[in-house]
Amino acid sequence: MGRKTCWLMLILLTFLFLVGCENNKEEQANQEKRSNPALENTSQASEKEIVAENKEDDTNPTTIKLSGNVENKNGKIVVNGESNLIEGTKVEIDWLDRPFSIRNPICLICDKFAVVDKNGNFTYEIPTDLKGYGNILVTIKVAFVGSGQTDEIEAIYGEHGENLKGPFVYKDEITDVEYQKIYAPILVLPSGEETVYPIETPKRETVPNDYGSANVWVETELTNDHYYFYIKGKSNLLEGTALSASYYSSEDASLAQNWVNSSTNIVSDGTFLIQIPYDTITENGYITITSEPSSGHILKTKMKQLYGEHFEKMTGELVIPNKESGKMIQVVLYPKPPIVKAPEKTSVTTDGEETKIQLPDDILFNHDQSDLKPDSQKTLNELIQALEKLKADTVIQINGHTDNTGDDQYNMMLSEKRAKSVETYLRQSGKIDSIKISTSGYGESMPIASNDSEEGKAKNRRVEIVINPKK
Repeated sequence: MGRKTCWLMLILLTFLFLVGCENNKEEQANQEKRSNPALENTSQASEKEIVAENKEDDTNPTTIKLSGNVENKNGKIVVNGESNLIEGTKVEIDWLDRPFSIRNPICLICDKFAVVDKNGNFTYEIPTDLKGYGNILVTIKVAFVGSGQTDEIEAIYGEHGENLKGPFVYKDEITDVEYQKIYAPILVLPSGEETVYPIETPKRETVPNDYGSANVWVETELTNDHYYFYIKGKSNLLEGTALSASYYSSEDASLAQNWVNSSTNIVSDGTFLIQIPYDTITENGYITITSEPSSGHILKTKMKQLYGEHFEKMTGELVIPNKESGKMIQVVLYPKPPIVKAPEKTSVTTDGEETKIQLPDDILFNHDQSDLKPDSQKTLNELIQALEKLKADTVIQINGHTDNTGDDQYNMMLSEKRAKSVETYLRQSGKIDSIKISTSGYGESMPIASNDSEEGKAKNRRVEIVINPKK
């Protein structure tokens, strides 16, 4: 018993000795810091340096900040910019048709420049009346190559914009010379309701470790609504690499539904976004995303160095032989097919769980009439066959729509009667009694195309079958 007590006392004394030594070390360290203020303030200085760097980014005019909005006032577009740009900086505003593909300038002779005031703000009213247009792309750009900026401004931002920093900064090339520019695109719908579109700061991802490698990879995320497919992508591709995308109804389709390819360019972190218009989702439809040596790449000089003139240096699972010469990138995606098959001469679109079948009015009704044509029975019988396969208690809305020709109230009444006529025919079949059906008429209030053309008016005259409507 005595021996055990001795051992316990020895262990306790050893522990107290070690604690005392540790306290002495801490005290010595504290004394050393007190005798050496530089050492004492090292950690504080490091923290202050980090804070100072952040503050420097906040105040540094070369770290570009941009905000504000683009206003749609019944087809008149006004750009209201707020920034930390230096007073006198010239800002170029442009407005482009076909924003997902060709991006044609709508006006070639307009004065497109605004000048930044002393508060960093600028305002520009687009002189073109755009009410008859669908989506357009409003672009805000500041460049320093051949743009007429003053020497004082170029001295701060760099002759080629090389001092610019931040998520609004993009690389470009002219006559084999690489430069940087400030760029912000905003998608606007002039023919829609009066809306304010914010100028938002892009969120950039961490640049991949193998960015610019010839062993290329691409990752995608596919979603859609009733009008477009949206593809968000990540890659290790060089900034400015051009991508084209199309949606085909089947392997046998010789033409894509979007006749002109949707296109985009990789941004600085290797990401991209492509928006593809479509008419109808089919059971065997698919999307292709491609990049070829002849595509509209931005940094052509650097691309040739990294990938080769004909992409001959490229490797990776998505790299295939190019029909012309060399290689190309190809990504194939298969959108989720709809839960029903669209009858002939109709279209079907989806947005999450909601499915819409569009029935053009000319296959159902004569002009200005609400009684069904005899020829409409084939289409409606095919529709019944599709709806029979739905689960019991599925909710369906039948919505009537017109173009803007004629009186508003008359169009509202006509659209309601047409929706009712379709409902009556469907119910009389006795094959879809388990489905919950309601009807509405919207007249000309919900167009899906511009009423300024006969083609647009024809699209707007329709009856919609909405399955699992969103609340």
